[in-house]
Amino acid sequence: MSSDFTEHQSDDELGKARKLSIEPTRPPAKIEGYSIQSFVGRGSYGEVWSAIDQKTGKRVAIKFYAQRSSVDVKQLAQEVEKLVVLAADRHVVQLLDVGWDASPPYYVMDYIESGSLEDRIKSGEPMPVDRAVEVFKEVATGLMHLHGKGVLHCDLKPGNVLLDQDGKPRLADFGQSRLKTDNTSALGTLFYMAPEQADLRSAPDAKWDVYGLGALLYTMLIGKPPYYSDELKQKIENAETLQDRLKTYRRSLNSASRLREHRNIPGVDRSLADIIDRCIAPRPSDRFASAQSVLSALQQRDMKHQNRPLMLLGILGPVLLLVVMSLFGWWALIQATNDADQAVITNAEDKNQFVAAMAARSAAEQLDEYFRVVKQVSQDEDFLEAFESMVRDEELASIRQQISDPNENGKETTKKLRQALADHPARQGMQPILERMMDDPQDEYPEVASWFVTDRAGNQVAGVFDSGNSETIGKNYSYRTYFTGFAKDVTDSDGPRKYPVVTNPASRPIIENPHLSTSFFSQASGLLKVAFSVPIRDKEDKVVGIVAATVNLGKLGDFKNEANHYVVLVDTRKDEGDPNAGDSNAGDKILEHPLFLRAKKENGDKGIPKELTDITIDMEKLLRENTGVDPFGKTSMGSLYDRRFIVAGEEVLKDSIKNSADDSSEVTLATDQGGIHVLAFEDYESVLKPSRELSARLGRLALLALLILLSLAIGMWLAVNRLFRESRRRLVGSPDGATGNTFTGSSVATTSPSEPGSTTRG
Repeated sequence: MSSDFTEHQSDDELGKARKLSIEPTRPPAKIEGYSIQSFVGRGSYGEVWSAIDQKTGKRVAIKFYAQRSSVDVKQLAQEVEKLVVLAADRHVVQLLDVGWDASPPYYVMDYIESGSLEDRIKSGEPMPVDRAVEVFKEVATGLMHLHGKGVLHCDLKPGNVLLDQDGKPRLADFGQSRLKTDNTSALGTLFYMAPEQADLRSAPDAKWDVYGLGALLYTMLIGKPPYYSDELKQKIENAETLQDRLKTYRRSLNSASRLREHRNIPGVDRSLADIIDRCIAPRPSDRFASAQSVLSALQQRDMKHQNRPLMLLGILGPVLLLVVMSLFGWWALIQATNDADQAVITNAEDKNQFVAAMAARSAAEQLDEYFRVVKQVSQDEDFLEAFESMVRDEELASIRQQISDPNENGKETTKKLRQALADHPARQGMQPILERMMDDPQDEYPEVASWFVTDRAGNQVAGVFDSGNSETIGKNYSYRTYFTGFAKDVTDSDGPRKYPVVTNPASRPIIENPHLSTSFFSQASGLLKVAFSVPIRDKEDKVVGIVAATVNLGKLGDFKNEANHYVVLVDTRKDEGDPNAGDSNAGDKILEHPLFLRAKKENGDKGIPKELTDITIDMEKLLRENTGVDPFGKTSMGSLYDRRFIVAGEEVLKDSIKNSADDSSEVTLATDQGGIHVLAFEDYESVLKPSRELSARLGRLALLALLILLSLAIGMWLAVNRLFRESRRRLVGSPDGATGNTFTGSSVATTSPSEPGSTTRG
């Protein structure tokens, strides 16, 4: 034991108490039948020694009241009275013998081997939370037994809780305890007694012990009692009178902010922290009503811990189920969306393929119409007669031969020869025929950009142009694709020529069948165009020249295009192995695009900008992937086309078509390395928009359903939790102590010098 308890002492009595603070070397007296062994501890009015009962050999503790007086006897009588009432209670140190008439008086009690709870706390080793709660619960049980027998301890502190050999706590030192019939005030130990107890006019109450109980647990966890500070302790000790000290203590605790240090201890859960707070609440109305209420709260906490897995399962189960359902629903929604998207895309691809086929058929009909009229001219008797007249003219033959051989003429000579050709009457017989066809568009003949005729050597011998420019007469165009039938114009910059420069024009390559040229810039108009060329044959069926009509790009196809759905005409022809025909790996040439028509309208006579005419497209890749981007979207004018499209394609002429003017002739638009194709582009996002809108609606409905289910789950959990809390309130009791037991009695005040608080001695 750490101390005993006395009333408020005079200065003389305080002096005597200070003399007793020096540890004695021999006991105050010898007691027959007991062999006193060693000093255990001292309080204000006495000291405790360990001894051996000579009759039984049992180790016992003897408490001597060192100052024999009427007060000493009364104090001893009060304490013995309580110990007799609590006889056989395992939570209380048991009384074994009493020496009323001895000098000094004494009583004998059980010796507790493990010392006090104060010794355990002062060891410096942190007390595990579970161990602290175990001791707390045992002490609360002991208090409940005390209260049940009408006894209030009134001075709970670590020094008055002893630990037996099993580590079980036992309540000791009942010098300040009160019976329920006693109305005398009892002052406990500073920082362990309730604020309202620090009043000499107060009547004992069970809530005092509840406060001390909470202070015990707080001290076990933190290492010091609640609200303790060196400053407050010094302030209390500096007060002049006992009344001032008690008043300072009361006011300080009642005005103190809520303690939070215990909530930061690992292992202290919210329920335990709340129990501590309600035990040490400065206002009695906020405190538990009794030890029974504290035990009920602990029981409720234990039940909560035991039920926590079930509660977690109760909330996590539905949440997990919702998560699984949500994931499954989300997966199903994604699958349904993907299936719907795929179905829509497949349908769009089929529709797009149909559009491409129809556009290819329309393009084929338009191309066939151009070839029809050109072939009609090539077989017109008046035209053939005029052409043959030019060919038979010896003077013109000489001029044409000189023009076709650039090695024999200088620049000025060639210019004069071209002018002589243009002015020669034998050549001019073809001009009226070409002019008539140019002046009669949309009637017998379709609208074209120009008509021209070249001889077998490639010299242009006649021509009419919508621009009125006829300066191309007499120039040699044997390098053009409409003359050679190659996939690309023959130029020196592309490497060795396809054919050598020779003086015999008949040795140069020339088309044998009607041919659609690749796009080229017209020297007459400066516009990008294509030519429909047909060979001119003599009576011996030899090719002696070509007649051709050109069409400006932007006029080639009459397609009904929209911003989200349009068609493009592509030339994929390449001559593999021909060094003059271009790179077989190069992109495919675009012959017609909606942007061409727009550029033509905006630029007028300037034609289509080179930025657009240089664009090529990888048709094979687009058709292989069925989706892609339009390369025109990256141009300055083509931002409208900078998006993803579904693409379908169709070849305009798979091998060849029969010309309607003469079924025995072939119009060849395809080579071994490609042909003329139509690509149909449809905006990808526009196609998927209905599917995406449906998916969004389904997603919103699914989210709404999920929120409803989640709300129901949370609502059910909150309802269960509320019922649990209501059950807890019924077990614990209301804060105002309606379900607790309140006892009144009398006591005297003291503290132990070894406790954190100072004594209340005056």
